[in-house]
Amino acid sequence: MAPLLTAALITRDESKFLEGCLESLVGIVDEIVVVDTGSVDDTTAIATHFGARLFHYPWNGDFAAARNQSLEAASGQWILYIDADERLVNTDRAKVEQLLVGANEVAFRILFRPRPTATPYREYRLWRNDPRIRFEGVIHEKVVPAIHRVALDDDRIIANADLMLVHLGYEGDQTKKHHRNLPLLRQQLEVEPDNLFARHHLARILEALGEPNEAEDELTKVVTSSRLVSIPNPVASLSYADLIRLRSSRGEDTSGLVDEALQKFPENCVLLWIAARQAMQRSAYEEAINYLDQILATDWVTQPDDGPSYDQELVGEFPWSTKALCLFRLGRYADAAKAYAMAASFAPGNPTYRVKEELAAARARRFMIQ
Repeated sequence: MAPLLTAALITRDESKFLEGCLESLVGIVDEIVVVDTGSVDDTTAIATHFGARLFHYPWNGDFAAARNQSLEAASGQWILYIDADERLVNTDRAKVEQLLVGANEVAFRILFRPRPTATPYREYRLWRNDPRIRFEGVIHEKVVPAIHRVALDDDRIIANADLMLVHLGYEGDQTKKHHRNLPLLRQQLEVEPDNLFARHHLARILEALGEPNEAEDELTKVVTSSRLVSIPNPVASLSYADLIRLRSSRGEDTSGLVDEALQKFPENCVLLWIAARQAMQRSAYEEAINYLDQILATDWVTQPDDGPSYDQELVGEFPWSTKALCLFRLGRYADAAKAYAMAASFAPGNPTYRVKEELAAARARRFMIQ
């Protein structure tokens, strides 16, 4: 029989991350396939040390082509799609076998943290080794359409699984990656001008490379596109938030744009946070509390299935501490003390919340006596 699970990844100068990635796979996967696209560091030596099947594929500016080479080389019954700067966590071989042996599904959406401190959401990272399932696109390569086609053709379902990947790769200077990705994104948008994710990524890169006006033009295109449809692409919420941030940094009034964004994405925590901060700046503390309470009421059990991912501070420490400040300024000192206590529970290493909690509690006692 073929081995059960192959981890398939592509690399180029990933010695900083690769060892940790492969260590996380030891004893869990049966096979590791590494397709290297031209490393000049120790990447290939690390791959060999961990017993990976190593293949060389000269970089040709096409991520899908490189990833498909790793799929062609895989011999496992199932594919785990992983990058060198990611780690497989919170699982073991027994859980993998329980999930995959005898499974009827075509694929599983597993949990994914885009940063170690982010909340998880689900991505298509585990699927049957099937020659019909291949990547498409030179950048932000897509495999989901192929998975859905196979699911429909074979009358199989796509299910959720609680395996988790954690991504580490956003740390450090990204300039080299930005220059690599910039022409690829422009090329992809020539083919797919309505690819909002690629357009938003292009805007982020342009801003990072010191071109804020061009970045704003790309963000505006995404926002304009979302105005033309009744159910906008969730990616547009990111562009709304970035556009609001850019215009606010120039001192522009963005309250109308915030209201528009929230009408389209009323449950988006980033937009609710922006609205709360703007309300605070107007001393509209009750309004700010309303936005913050919506963030705090989010169901984090079901959130990974619906997405998106948020910085953990944004959905815990920050809304509680900001709510506490609003309550304090409204003279609701006892409630403020409770809110500061909640903020402290999310950030036990920050002593200022306990100090503020005690101050608010003292105010509450003094006014109660009066």
